[in-house]
Amino acid sequence: MSECGTQPPDGSRSGERELTCEESLARVYEYLDGELDTAEHEAVRRHLEKCRKCYPHFDFERLFLDYVHELGAGEESRPGLADRVREMLAAEKS
Repeated sequence: MSECGTQPPDGSRSGERELTCEESLARVYEYLDGELDTAEHEAVRRHLEKCRKCYPHFDFERLFLDYVHELGAGEESRPGLADRVREMLAAEKS
């Protein structure tokens, strides 16, 4: 594992763009939630495999999300909660 800091780690394959630490960590939740397209998912995975500075952050977020999912397993949200959250996010963007 390299200590890459903000630069992409060495060892990129030809034609594949390596992500910086900032780019990888900015995508960590989408990565963990399976929301990235295949190319982005692989780019984040490659970075995390090589970067000893980013991996602890990723591992913490993964464990945190696992814990949150365990706490909420089997619980239903109140009716309309998703709609209220969407409305609040839309209002924030305006």
